[in-house]
Amino acid sequence: MEDRTYKQVAAVILSILILGVAYYGSYRPMRKAQGFISTLQSLQTNPVSTLSELEARVSGPLNYASPIGQEELVRNLANSVLGFVQQQGGNATSTNDLIGFLNTYYDPILARGKGMSFGQDLYLEGAVNEIAFVSTGNPTFLSAAQHWYQEGESLGPNRPQPLYGLFDVYRASGNVSDTIAIGTKILTNWPSDTRVAQSLEQFLIPQSSSTKKTGTTSGAKK
Repeated sequence: MEDRTYKQVAAVILSILILGVAYYGSYRPMRKAQGFISTLQSLQTNPVSTLSELEARVSGPLNYASPIGQEELVRNLANSVLGFVQQQGGNATSTNDLIGFLNTYYDPILARGKGMSFGQDLYLEGAVNEIAFVSTGNPTFLSAAQHWYQEGESLGPNRPQPLYGLFDVYRASGNVSDTIAIGTKILTNWPSDTRVAQSLEQFLIPQSSSTKKTGTTSGAKK
């Protein structure tokens, strides 16, 4: 009798555990993803014009508690923010607010330093800041982009995304030695990339002209 009771209790506990796993491991992630997909679809058919509208519409699924699925949704949010930053037309205040809103969700993920597709997280954070720099000219965004691209390169030294990102950042900051180094690394890995070869050549033309002028002047002084 006791053995039968024990088996019944064990069966009940096992059933509860299975239901719990199904609820938290399948149902809640599914609901979270469905909510976010629905939000993205509504943004396409009925675009927002202000940050407050964006926050109101995406915060629901992003804040929905689920043990998995948050990273993927935040990456999708980053892609949306990229588009919004490009639409701001240099509005520094709006861009700062957009980046701040994104980072409320991205900072905890980046702080962990690991995760599925973590390299993509680093790249997107770099890309958002790079676009913000292009849009506003604020060097703080350029420094942030460089930081995240460098983190991405450390994680995967030959991954193309952070390498190409750093190539753009170094050129934008006028960093000659690092531009040459990263450009050479890209062309070593992908020698058929004529765009990078041409961009590197064009970037070095002013540097070469400046060196020649300096040499001429020094010679004249002698």
